Amino acid sequence: MQFNNRPLTCVLFITLLAACSDQEVSGEPSGVGQVDIAEVLRLGDEAAGDTVLFSQITHLAVNSRGEIIVEEARRPSIRVFNSEGVYVNDIGGVGQGPGEYRYTWGVVVGPADSVYVWEVYTDRVMVYDPQDFSFVRHVTVEDDGIEGAVGIIGIGEAGWIMPIQARPFQPGDDGKMAVHEDTDFEIRRVDLDGSYGQEIIATVRDNEMIYHVFEESGGFTIHGVPYARNAAWAMGPNDMLYYGWGDAIQVSVANVDGSIQTRIHHEHDPVFITDAETEAAAQEMVNEEHERLLAARGLHKTKPAFETFVVDEAGNIWVKLSSIENATTADWLILDMESEVVGVAALPINVTLKVIRNGRAYGTEQLDGEDIMVVVYEVE
Repeated sequence: MQFNNRPLTCVLFITLLAACSDQEVSGEPSGVGQVDIAEVLRLGDEAAGDTVLFSQITHLAVNSRGEIIVEEARRPSIRVFNSEGVYVNDIGGVGQGPGEYRYTWGVVVGPADSVYVWEVYTDRVMVYDPQDFSFVRHVTVEDDGIEGAVGIIGIGEAGWIMPIQARPFQPGDDGKMAVHEDTDFEIRRVDLDGSYGQEIIATVRDNEMIYHVFEESGGFTIHGVPYARNAAWAMGPNDMLYYGWGDAIQVSVANVDGSIQTRIHHEHDPVFITDAETEAAAQEMVNEEHERLLAARGLHKTKPAFETFVVDEAGNIWVKLSSIENATTADWLILDMESEVVGVAALPINVTLKVIRNGRAYGTEQLDGEDIMVVVYEVE
């Protein structure tokens, strides 16, 4: 771990735009203030002598004590660190016994600090104790073989909030494997016995990718799409669900019964993909088939409106905007429930915020190669 007592030059600034009633015709707020956000903790920095290293961090969660829960996928593990970055404990472990898992995709903390983990292979929500992180129980979630849960977003009073998705490849009437056309996410409440609740809270478009079945062999594959538009969601205060899709800055906010409370939106200037960026993306195509399928599909001319977002405790969304070529920082646009811009934060381009809680912003930073770290910022 690495604590940061850096000079003022290393402090990152958020420009806080105070909305006021006498705005100009352009709609831009006229009052401007500044709030500082400073890095206070870094975990996994091998160059700084840190002995805590990570491989592929997929999710972070933070409990009321400020303990950081880090989920990794490549070497499946879930580790807990205290607010100062000191290792506390592992949660579960790899295996097939009680409290163990083979592969996880999602970790969330409940109102009383219980930890909930989604185990992919067994379709289970694993529940761990809020104090010592020991295994408590598991609940098997409904799965009919056609569609099933693909993660866990949060927990409400009556159950877990989970994205449900149809399998992209399913046998057709002739018995041959085919691409299933409707793979959009349905976000639903899953009752504490593992059954689906009555309401579909939201429907969100699937992440952009290419599903392909080989006619001769019947095999199938999934290819990525350069500058793909992806689904994004997060739980906010009062068990509100925030969700959107990367093609536009438009985030819906819904109760767990599915009723829309508001839509946060913001017009943005498109960021065009340069010829050099297109060429670089072409170099990443895995084979000629990938290139052919992308050509048939068509390539984007602009980058997504946003890459991801996170919700703070006031219900504001922090939206990571796409950046221009060779940028070293990315802007995080902060919007309130009335769609007013209340701030802009410039963070290193490889930082992705995951959680904002108790005045701290928690995220990951992916450096060159595969080095990945946990970074924590103090937010005033």
